[in-house]
Amino acid sequence: MKIIGINFFIISAAFTSALIVLSAIAGELLHFYPVSFEVMFPFFVTIAVGEWGKTRADSNFDMIAAQSNSLFRWVLLRYVITFGISSLFAVFCMVFSSAFRYELPLWELLIIYFPPAFFLSSLCALFGIYYTGEHIATLACGIVWLIVLLIRSLLRISGVEYIYLFIRYADEQNSVWLWNKCIVTVIGLSLWGIIYSKCIRTDMF
Repeated sequence: MKIIGINFFIISAAFTSALIVLSAIAGELLHFYPVSFEVMFPFFVTIAVGEWGKTRADSNFDMIAAQSNSLFRWVLLRYVITFGISSLFAVFCMVFSSAFRYELPLWELLIIYFPPAFFLSSLCALFGIYYTGEHIATLACGIVWLIVLLIRSLLRISGVEYIYLFIRYADEQNSVWLWNKCIVTVIGLSLWGIIYSKCIRTDMF
């Protein structure tokens, strides 16, 4: 079954190009990399997973599920394709943005990008197997994304810095950001444990 079409590539290319242009004109006052690769690109990847990698909201879900040996493999495949291609656009943006400004090395950009992108998109995949309505999974994750941005002030509470999703954007000098990224990644993996258990129960019927 066809998962993504030409619109996905057009929108992804346009979004990536816009960020590359922004990197050239943003000036020195904007912390471009945390904003772009910890906040904006993870949200775009989440939209991609919700809109192009949708599962139960797919109009052909019943037919695809009947022909699949395992719903989990089907859900995982759709996720890997949409997340993987979107992440390639993110890496492309990182490389070309570095030609206009250099704030962080590429390896560090990958570290600040992957955990929030993985967590939010995994949450979207989880919502996608529960809700049949179009765009509901994307909307729910968009609300989560916005709430996390709005509760930035909670970083004043000890311990919150270990789980806050956008730690480099919110507090660039915080020394625990690597631990934060590890914890967020583990939480994302736990979401896939829930997805697996849900799919196994569904496969039994």
